[in-house]
Amino acid sequence: MPPEMMCALDKDILDFFARKGKEGQTGDPSAKNANGLKVRRIMQIVRDLAHKPIEELSVLDLACGEGVYAIETALRGSKVCALDARNQRMEQGANISERLGLNNLSFVQQDIREVTLKSQGEYDVIYLLGILYHLDVPDSFNVIKNLYAMCRHLLIIDTHISLSPKEEIRYETETYKGSKVREHKDDDSNAARTSKLLASIDNTFSFLFTKESLVRLLRDVGFTTVFECHAPLEPFKPRNRITLIACKGLPVQISTYPWVNGITEKEIESLIENEERLKIKEKLRNSKGVKQYATNAVNGILRLLGYEIRRIV
Repeated sequence: MPPEMMCALDKDILDFFARKGKEGQTGDPSAKNANGLKVRRIMQIVRDLAHKPIEELSVLDLACGEGVYAIETALRGSKVCALDARNQRMEQGANISERLGLNNLSFVQQDIREVTLKSQGEYDVIYLLGILYHLDVPDSFNVIKNLYAMCRHLLIIDTHISLSPKEEIRYETETYKGSKVREHKDDDSNAARTSKLLASIDNTFSFLFTKESLVRLLRDVGFTTVFECHAPLEPFKPRNRITLIACKGLPVQISTYPWVNGITEKEIESLIENEERLKIKEKLRNSKGVKQYATNAVNGILRLLGYEIRRIV
C-alpha cells in the first residue's frame, strides 16, 4: 500500500472547514477539532477495510452537508457522489470542489429517502454519517434496506443511539427498540422545517435505535459482518454516538460446526436459548435427586430412633 499523500489546501478552504468544526458546539471542549477527528476516523476505516485501493473506489456520501468527507475522499482519487436534500450547505462544498478541480466529485440535491439502486446505482463504499438519527420509522428501515442493495462492500454509519429505549417498532417480521426524538414543533411550516439546517428536512419526530437493534437490523437486511469502531479515537465522543461498519459479503460455511450453516441469526439465538433452558432443567432434576437422596439417608438413620422427616403440605 503506497504511503499517504497530503494535498496542500489554501488558507480560505482550511478556515472554512475549521469553522465547520465549531458550529453549534459552544462550550464543547472538542469543538475546535471535533470534525477533523471524525474525518480522520472515516478515512482510516476506508483505507484499512476497503477491498481495493482508494483511488479505484466509487463512494456515495449521503446527507453530505458541505461535503467535507466527499472532498477528502475525492482528493484521494475516488469517484464520489455527494447527496443532500438541502442545497444551502452543499453549494459551499460544490464551490470548494470546483476550486480544487475535483472532476471526480459530483454534488446532487436529493432526499436520502428517495435514493435507490435504480436512481443512483451501486457503490463500493457508502457514507451514512450524521443522518440516520434524523429519520423516522419506517423511513429509516427503508433507507437501510435500499443501501444494502446499492452497497458493494462497506456501509459506514455514524449516528446517535438510544441508551434508554421507550419504543418497540415492528418492521416486517422483527421488532426493534429505540426512542422517538422531536425534530420540529407540530405546527412548524415546511419553510421553517427546511430552514433548520441541522434538523430533519420535514419529519416532526425521528427514531433512535438502540445499538443492539441497529446491529440486528443491519444483519437482518443481509450485511454479513458489523463492526463498531473505537480507534482512531474521538475524545469526548458521547456515549450515545457510535461509528459502525457494515460489510456486505458472502456467508461463510463452517465444516467443524455444520449446524450453524444455512440458518438465521434468530434461529441460532433460539437454539442456544433452548439449550440453556434444557441445562437449567437438568440441573434442577439433579438437584432434586441429590435432595431426595439426602432425605432418604437421614430418614434411614432417624427411623432407627423412631423418627422420620415428612413434608407437610
